[in-house]
Amino acid sequence: MAHPPKLLVVTFGCQMNKLDSEVVAACLLEAGYAPTESPREADVILVNTCSVRQHAEDKAWSLLGSLRRRKQERPELVIGVIGCMAQKERERIQERMPHVDLVCGPMELDRLAELVEEVRARRERVLAVGEGHVGRAPRVVSRRPNRFQAFVAIMRGCDNYCAYCVVPYVRGREESRPPDEIVAEVQALVADGVREVTLLGQNVNSYGRTLGDGTSLVTLLRRLDAIEGLVRLRFVTSHPKDATDELFRAMAELPSVCPHLHLPAQSGSNRVLRDMNRRYTREHYLERIARLRELVPGVEVASDFIVGFPGETDAEFEETADLVRQVEFQNCFIFKYSPRAGTRAAELPDDVPWRVKQERNRRLLAIQEAIMRRRNAAMVGRTVEVLVEGASHRDPAHLTGRTSANHIVVFPGDPALAGQISPVRLVASTPLTLFGTLVQGGASRG
Repeated sequence: MAHPPKLLVVTFGCQMNKLDSEVVAACLLEAGYAPTESPREADVILVNTCSVRQHAEDKAWSLLGSLRRRKQERPELVIGVIGCMAQKERERIQERMPHVDLVCGPMELDRLAELVEEVRARRERVLAVGEGHVGRAPRVVSRRPNRFQAFVAIMRGCDNYCAYCVVPYVRGREESRPPDEIVAEVQALVADGVREVTLLGQNVNSYGRTLGDGTSLVTLLRRLDAIEGLVRLRFVTSHPKDATDELFRAMAELPSVCPHLHLPAQSGSNRVLRDMNRRYTREHYLERIARLRELVPGVEVASDFIVGFPGETDAEFEETADLVRQVEFQNCFIFKYSPRAGTRAAELPDDVPWRVKQERNRRLLAIQEAIMRRRNAAMVGRTVEVLVEGASHRDPAHLTGRTSANHIVVFPGDPALAGQISPVRLVASTPLTLFGTLVQGGASRG
């Protein structure tokens, strides 16, 4: 009896890419493939790529280059590139990487299983990078990497056209999924043991705009909150121009909606924000944060920043540093600007030297780390409710999980607690992690 072909999926980039990898892997596993973590064992290797920043592309190019020898050793091995880089760099991939058999963009992922089979049967290279078509591979609810948490895409694409961002060009225009379809998917996930769902969209708080029937993120949250057994509900990523009081009130009112908002600021300078085409000001952003904290007690805020955007002066960077100090984010993701071909910013001179970008990146990280160190230390002594995710990667004798406000908590405990809400008393902290001890007799499934 022949062994089933083995599949390896390597993922770079955002949560949407992780979900795409999960969905396409599940389709292939349902078609008879077996999963593997070893490139040497794999019969099919799919590399799910990201084009948002040069660093992510560089890592994908490096991995693809390293697979050349594997292909020479095993010509029957199928190597595929999927995701944003497949859409953006399709010609270059085919030219630079002749050992790559399949290039499949985000809009063709619903066809991936049949495309892989086509390559295996015909031994010919396949290019699938359609424009405008947003295919959705059917989700196999029972096949997912985490029993108790799940991502759910509620929309695809983006209409914002931020000057630095390639997403609208590689993932297409904004398109919202019908709410009934989303509710049915979440109900199926919860029935299969999921406790926490994270809704995904490039600009998640503009959800419903393309449906034209009054549906919004708030109306969707209200429907999902009513699903029995769904304990926590999150959503990413939000845009400051669409962060409304109505959304904040829903966060406060709905029991399952977590008091945590990822609200990328990108810069603290109005001139830079204008050139980024962000369509809000520093003052508007600060007003939204103040209003959020007024309406949602205990809310935590995360953000993204780009340093070294074209023309950014030392004074404009200091405005960004001041914004970070003023808001005191729970966490920040800080990136050095890299031009993306085809975007408006790529037409501007990339005039901030690399060493200056590195120094600004280092300084902003240091400011944020000091904030996290102080804020986490202030939580020591409190008891928090943690949704247990499973064993800690660093120490299998410890469990890891998150509070509803997205603090990472590590504590000793029984792996059988995975999926439960457990009260943990905090005893120590680092800038990124809280450490605690389980409050005995307090675990619950509610």
